[in-house]
Amino acid sequence: MPAVPSDEEFRTYNQGVISEFRANHGTVSRPPFPILLLTTTGARTGRQTTVPLGFGIDDRGRVFVVASKAGAPKHPSWFHNLRANPAVTVELGDGSYRARAVVTTGEERERLYRRVSDGTSAYEQNTNRVFPVVLLEGVPAPA
Repeated sequence: MPAVPSDEEFRTYNQGVISEFRANHGTVSRPPFPILLLTTTGARTGRQTTVPLGFGIDDRGRVFVVASKAGAPKHPSWFHNLRANPAVTVELGDGSYRARAVVTTGEERERLYRRVSDGTSAYEQNTNRVFPVVLLEGVPAPA
């Protein structure tokens, strides 16, 4: 099983991806899939924090993200933040959008998750936790 990166490794990697994303109008060389930038407000600190995330688009054109944190045993900080304050900012391509984060449950969560994973990823092998799936209401699907 691959090791889960440390919080410091996540921060260093994420900062490089964020810088490249902003310098290249939403295009990055790593990771090898499309990403967006999600900015949340800290639940305890009130500070704005931005993270790069892969995203999916459902059959109705809704953009969503999965709180996998590379299979870490705990949910990522950004997920805890948006649960406390669902008003977020999303950068996608050249656009920036105010959005509302909605945590999905039940069949909707399962349906959306199946759009991005068949249940056999290395991330899933790292943990027993169920990865939350979050809709980003107000973000248009990229063309």
